[in-house]
Amino acid sequence: MSAFNDYYELRLYRCASGRLPDLHHRMGYEIAPLFARHGIPRPLGYWESFASSESPLYAYLLQWPSLDQRMKAFSNFYADADWHSQRDASNAGGTMVDQIELMILRPSSAWDLNRCENTAPVPGLHELRMQLVNTRDAEAAHRAWGRRDLPFLRQRGAVVLGIFTVWFGAGMPQMISLLGWPDFETRQRAYDELERSPANAKARAEERTRYGGPLFDRCNVHLLRPAPYGIARAGLAPLE
Repeated sequence: MSAFNDYYELRLYRCASGRLPDLHHRMGYEIAPLFARHGIPRPLGYWESFASSESPLYAYLLQWPSLDQRMKAFSNFYADADWHSQRDASNAGGTMVDQIELMILRPSSAWDLNRCENTAPVPGLHELRMQLVNTRDAEAAHRAWGRRDLPFLRQRGAVVLGIFTVWFGAGMPQMISLLGWPDFETRQRAYDELERSPANAKARAEERTRYGGPLFDRCNVHLLRPAPYGIARAGLAPLE
């Protein structure tokens, strides 16, 4: 599929206490044949929370050529008696998921500016950034992230998985970034250097003057551990 013409769906599951291993088994192994039966594509990555305000959190990301295909695929999936039987059996003793949050995403111009030639799996620590951006000019925030901040972070170890704008979901306008890091220390050092950079401080001050406030507002960060059965690839290349 062509990444920059498609829709993406980020699904975040707030897992019931003690049920995360069961949810991994369901999503990583049991549900794949049912997804394939109804045309739901294999997710581009699966994760669990390493450090998050929503822990225990489970996440995965889908790619769709159209929302009509998505609607048809999930309608047929949820009507499948085999899904209901499988869910009831695995939910024995209590539901696995307390809450589901989903977002429909479109690729950001910041991603286009930071395409990866390498499409290998990205082990280590993954970061999900849910960044509220300036309501006056959201695209300016995407440009600043793509032209200035991301290249700075990439030089210090970040790998771009994908960058998106929220097309449908809570907290708009919002930019979603999925980044990979070798480890937590590398990530922390890169962000410390970004915040202390004189060039970054100057650019932020100019943005506040030009746009009547900061381009970047509150940011919710989830640090994630990729699941071994579906480690996301650089640039969100399809899993093999």
